[in-house]
Amino acid sequence: MKHRFRMTGMALALLAALLVLSLPTKIRAVESGNPPAQGEAAGEGQEEQQDGEGDNGEEMQPSDGMQEQSWPAGPGIEGESGILMEVSTGTILYSKNVHAQYYPASITKILTSLIVIENCGMDEIVTIPHEAVYMDEDKGSHIALDEGEELTVKDCLYGVLLASANDASYALAIHVSGSIEGFAALMNSRAQELGCTDSHFVNPHGLPNEQHLTSAYDMALITREALKHEVFREISGTVFYEIPPSAKQPDQIPLSNHHRMLTSTPYHYEGVFAGKTGYTIVAKNTLVTCAARDGMELICVTMKTEGKQVYVDTAALFDFGFESFKKLDVKENMPSLASVNVHARTEGAQADEPSLQQLHLKVAQDGYAVVPVLTDFADLSLDLYYDTEHAAPGEEALLECSYGGQAVGSALIALAPPLAVPEKTRPEEAQKAVSQVEEEERTEKVERRWEFRWQYAAAGAAAVVVLGVAVFLAGRRMVWRNRWKRRSESFSAYSGFGFSSGYRRRRRRGGWRRRR
Repeated sequence: MKHRFRMTGMALALLAALLVLSLPTKIRAVESGNPPAQGEAAGEGQEEQQDGEGDNGEEMQPSDGMQEQSWPAGPGIEGESGILMEVSTGTILYSKNVHAQYYPASITKILTSLIVIENCGMDEIVTIPHEAVYMDEDKGSHIALDEGEELTVKDCLYGVLLASANDASYALAIHVSGSIEGFAALMNSRAQELGCTDSHFVNPHGLPNEQHLTSAYDMALITREALKHEVFREISGTVFYEIPPSAKQPDQIPLSNHHRMLTSTPYHYEGVFAGKTGYTIVAKNTLVTCAARDGMELICVTMKTEGKQVYVDTAALFDFGFESFKKLDVKENMPSLASVNVHARTEGAQADEPSLQQLHLKVAQDGYAVVPVLTDFADLSLDLYYDTEHAAPGEEALLECSYGGQAVGSALIALAPPLAVPEKTRPEEAQKAVSQVEEEERTEKVERRWEFRWQYAAAGAAAVVVLGVAVFLAGRRMVWRNRWKRRSESFSAYSGFGFSSGYRRRRRRGGWRRRR
């Protein structure tokens, strides 16, 4: 009997637990003090809180401080300046004197190649001018081009990026701008557009000039832009190439890449796919190298380094970058409801103090964040920047991600409806877009509210089974109880004849014969 009581109690306890688990998530969340998940309907008779408001209806304010977050410490390098930058986000993973000005030497040719790629077709014919063959400066490295010789733009670029040919660089500059001075002006203008603040270029090849200066940071920006062009990746990553003979040049021109981390040398580094070397007596060794691993591409720039140490420094920085950081997809990691510092701008100026709001964000274009390996997306601070002049839902806003006060990535976000301009100030087309977005959101909420949840069906079926077992056990208990009751009454009836006790003893022993 006690065993059956315990079985019945366990069955009822299990039934109660399954019933609790089958309750809607929102009810359990409220009981536990946690906020409900996005998309779950509010209870009947309750109004949904507006985005960006706390429980008391007041706008949430940013916290006074953030828990200190550490950034991995990089290796020491012997070069006077160095930087490690992730390509897709521009995140700086390592820096040493990155804004100090140095002579760049031949890494100048990365900017030269970028401007040529942006302004010329690869099949255009370049006629080698007299000045390119008989340069006023020390000619330096060259591929012995002849005056009047004709090459395609692409073949000239192979000469520039593989063999560091100054004569080919000179010829391309004249082809694009008509003069070295004009091309230098184009170089400086393009560098400023890319955000370079430490550079001033006076020639396309990087031969020494006191006014020809740049920084590791600026060279990383220039290289990052050049990597957007597949032809730059293709040419810069080629180990060996031959310029075919032409009518005015019957001989092939063999070209070998000078970058030792690309070729089969003791300094070869797995994953390096592009780069450019540089050297002059005053600049010493300068080096730009690009490497990829596990979907993350890094740019390393080192300046003013002695000899082959330039490759040792670069390898150490790549090891640090690939082992200490990872790349996160913003869209895949964005929570359904994100805490965002909202910055509203009017005519480019900050309109109000930034406010911390809870928003449903939709990523309009792919974006990434590069963070230390032990960091999650939830550890990042999110800042949303938008212009009030273009605040209709569907317009794009910039979402910037930061970690420990350092920018680590960004993404373009479809502007959330709560940030839109009030209805009276919206143009007719913008109002139509607002209505469409709001209708889509209402439909989505209804669908989520009535979405069939299979886990509840499974829990319900299990509860029915347990309830059935409990009922069955209870029924059996009642049946046995009634049987024992009837037998007890029968034994009582025999007790008047004086053999009830003997009968019970023999019944318990399993025998019906009278003991003599």
